[in-house]
Amino acid sequence: MRERTAQSRKTVTIVFCDMVGSTALSERLDAEALRHLMLRYYALLSDCLERHGGTVEKYIGDAVMAVFGIPALREDDALRAARAALDILTAVETFAEGARGAHGVPVAVRIGIHTGEVVTSGAADAGHALVSGEVVNVAARLEQHAPTGQILIGADTHRLIAQVAETVPVPPLTVKGKRDPVPAWRLLAAGPLEHGASRGPGVALVDRHDELAQLTLAFARVRRDRACHLVTLYGDPGVGKSRLARDFAAVAGDDGATVARTGCPPYGSEGSLAPLADLLRRLLGDAPAERLAELLGAAGPDTAAATALARLAGTGRSGTSFDETCWALQRLCTALGGEHPLVLIIDDLQWAHEDLLAALDHIADWVQDAPVLLLGLARPELLEQRPSWGSGKLNATALVVPPLGGDDCRELVLRLSDRGRAGGDVLAHLAPPPLPGPAVDRLVSRSEGNPLFVEQIVEMVAEGADPDDVPLSVRAIIAARLDRLAPEERAVLEHAAVIGGEFTADDLAALAGPGARGAGPIVRDLARRRLLEPADPGPAGEPRWRPAGQLIRDEVYTGMSKLLRAQGHERFAAHVERRGPDDHHTIGTHLEHASRLRAELDPGDPEVARTAESAAAHLGRAGTEALAHGDINWAVGLLRRALALTGDLPAALAVRTSLAEARLAAGHAEEAVAELRALLVEAERAGDGRTAARVRLQLGYLEPGTEGFGALLDAARAAVPVFTEADDALGLARAFLAMGQERQSRSRHREAAAHLERALRESVRAGAELERAGILGALAVSLWLGPEPVESALDSCRAFRGDHLAGRLVGRATVGCPMAVLLAMRGESDEARGLLDDALRTLTDLGHHFAVPAVTLFRAGVEELAGRWNEAERLLREAADGMERLGDPQLHATAVRDLARVLLAGGAPADAVRALLDVLEHDGVTVMPAAACEVYGMRARLAAAGGDAAAADAHLTTALGAAAQTDSPACRATAELDRAHCALLLGRRPEAGLAAREAERHFTAKGHLVGARRARALRDGLR
Repeated sequence: MRERTAQSRKTVTIVFCDMVGSTALSERLDAEALRHLMLRYYALLSDCLERHGGTVEKYIGDAVMAVFGIPALREDDALRAARAALDILTAVETFAEGARGAHGVPVAVRIGIHTGEVVTSGAADAGHALVSGEVVNVAARLEQHAPTGQILIGADTHRLIAQVAETVPVPPLTVKGKRDPVPAWRLLAAGPLEHGASRGPGVALVDRHDELAQLTLAFARVRRDRACHLVTLYGDPGVGKSRLARDFAAVAGDDGATVARTGCPPYGSEGSLAPLADLLRRLLGDAPAERLAELLGAAGPDTAAATALARLAGTGRSGTSFDETCWALQRLCTALGGEHPLVLIIDDLQWAHEDLLAALDHIADWVQDAPVLLLGLARPELLEQRPSWGSGKLNATALVVPPLGGDDCRELVLRLSDRGRAGGDVLAHLAPPPLPGPAVDRLVSRSEGNPLFVEQIVEMVAEGADPDDVPLSVRAIIAARLDRLAPEERAVLEHAAVIGGEFTADDLAALAGPGARGAGPIVRDLARRRLLEPADPGPAGEPRWRPAGQLIRDEVYTGMSKLLRAQGHERFAAHVERRGPDDHHTIGTHLEHASRLRAELDPGDPEVARTAESAAAHLGRAGTEALAHGDINWAVGLLRRALALTGDLPAALAVRTSLAEARLAAGHAEEAVAELRALLVEAERAGDGRTAARVRLQLGYLEPGTEGFGALLDAARAAVPVFTEADDALGLARAFLAMGQERQSRSRHREAAAHLERALRESVRAGAELERAGILGALAVSLWLGPEPVESALDSCRAFRGDHLAGRLVGRATVGCPMAVLLAMRGESDEARGLLDDALRTLTDLGHHFAVPAVTLFRAGVEELAGRWNEAERLLREAADGMERLGDPQLHATAVRDLARVLLAGGAPADAVRALLDVLEHDGVTVMPAAACEVYGMRARLAAAGGDAAAADAHLTTALGAAAQTDSPACRATAELDRAHCALLLGRRPEAGLAAREAERHFTAKGHLVGARRARALRDGLR
């Protein structure tokens, strides 16, 4: 019907059983006698295996291989296999005695059992599937190493049955075909699968107060009304039904009730009412006949009832008609309820025989004038098997036990991990340390609110396993549930698993292919059974769905063959591309999965390279777009995935370049610069002029050389025709930005603005948010440092943040930094600090670690304008360290220069300031006019303080000449202030007054109120 029918993946348990000494047997027996004996032997083994639910796959000489999990998976397949193997040993002993007596020949077997994933092929639903996989080989090797008359089991089988089986470890086995020794255990005995009624108490109940209150209320009503009430508690396996029932039983028992519990086994029951035998034994004690006579009397019809119940308690069969048995049970419950309120708890009703359900129905309907509460625990599939259960009764209630909420699940994780370290355990000091917060969160997410899953996963992690793994016991429960689905239901879940997230009906139709009938009714039915759940509607209001949990999705997905998964991913990628070709991330991700799955099947398949190339192209586009929009960490991840798929493809250069740029933005400058240097060589060698131009622009800024930004300007000018020919708007935006930055380095801010306006237009055309943010930030810097008055500069910045950057966090943060200093120029320090706090938070949250030290530099500027010199010094040192670590020489020089200025203003020793100025001159930053103005202005003040008028005048001449080359009022005002301080130190008071007045004029023209006040204070002090 579908490929899944022909091939799928399942976790099953394999049993290998081989006769020991068969060669000697064949030598001693006539061929016909041997055939007769072997047919009996095969029938014996088949009966033992099939009685426990196994499927004999093949006979190999005198060996038998059986599979538990085909055609249907069950959560207890490993235990069934173990019990079948033990039955074989017992049966073969009896068979051997007969063979020895009849033929004088010994017969014995040895058995190996192992659990693991296999690929099935053939008609699985008909029981004729063939299985293949490593688990088959390991099971065979375990059998070969087992001593005569013994059973060896593998690690996964042992893990699944350890709680109910008696085993002894044996030394790890060295087996053919396995590099590492194979751990093994000898199986001695195995009990039945524990139902909830027989499990231990576990940890305290978590968040079941409402459900416990409802049960307690039902019990109180039963006592008050002296009536019978049927309560069915529904919930998924492991959700805590039995734990809740155990606590309720304690409450009812403390309140004077007679409480008895039993459970229905999944298979192997001795009769349809056998679970009631256990219940009767608990109620009647060691002398059931006497107790029955006491309760029912010893004469008349009651005698027959007592006899039937005594027989049922002893053998599991009443020996009378079903109706008479139900009447007898009704009489007993009425009599027991007459003594004390009676609570009967029956677990795992989904496995109950129809007769047992009918008997409970009869008791609920006919017990009168006696307080009896029947509490049944069941999985939701009970309603699939018997939809009418509990309906039509006024004295019946259904309760649902939901999964735990996140906080309650976290509490359970912590309780379980604490229990492992409890002081009562003599090995408590060897327990693992407390789980860290992220690990707890991960366990909560993986368990999906199921307490049993929580317990199993916590135990697995305590043993050193990865929290992302899923214990086999948990997988077995989920897989057994899924294996009961009809093929068309499974197909819908498989399509949902391939999609991996939310989906619509159109998405399912695209994967189902032409001619498939609508999946709507199936989706709704799966949602009712909590395998799917509704999601928020789509943009057009269309219904959307998703898998009900990651564990379900993962189990469905891993159960599909790799080829089927790959084809599904390819079909869905094509569907998404038809729907909207710009969803590069979704398309690329599905093609990436398809490529890797095909490579695992056959690396030489031509489809592998074709799919990988297409996936890389889409992921590369998605990564480049993420980078352009400022989502740095997301971009890095996407580009790395694209690069892993490109190999030696020509597209690798472009992907590597984008990745280097993203790494640079993420703050990994040293690695990024090294990669950019290598990329430049490779791009030039490959004749890739566009990539080479792109890399030169980056290196021109990061490694300007001794002539400042001359190399950057040359790279930008050379790049413009390359990008123009390719109609590369992003490249052009970067080139014009570089030209603007070069003009800014010369403090020619009006000229810079012209280039930056062109860069802005190209960035808008390219849809490059990160570049647009950087360009607007650069424009804001020119507004701050250039001749534009503060008031109009602030208006422009506000317009940038409103018009260009509405809703664009990175851009608003970038413009907010120079805007903050503009506010601080007017003395509005608190508002300025608020802007910078927002910017720092935004850039940190979005992963723009490269920009964080720059924000710190702006914060220092605000504190300096506020006169908080110590705080400014601290921030500048932090910024300088950050810039040095990130490899940004320009901003590092700015931080060092501003630090020297703050130290000078704060009266620091001259040698400390001079040392910083020496660093700046050594690094060649004084080729920049603004930097030269600052450095030589400060040197002049140091010389004047030392009484060296000639040196001071020389330095001042250089500083004033450099300032004159700029169009920055602040730069010119600072040079005049330095001249005023020098003149004052040298006793030239008239010159000092003139210089201070000139500085005040420049500051006033800019609207720099703080600077103007400082210049005016200096001038006033001279009077």
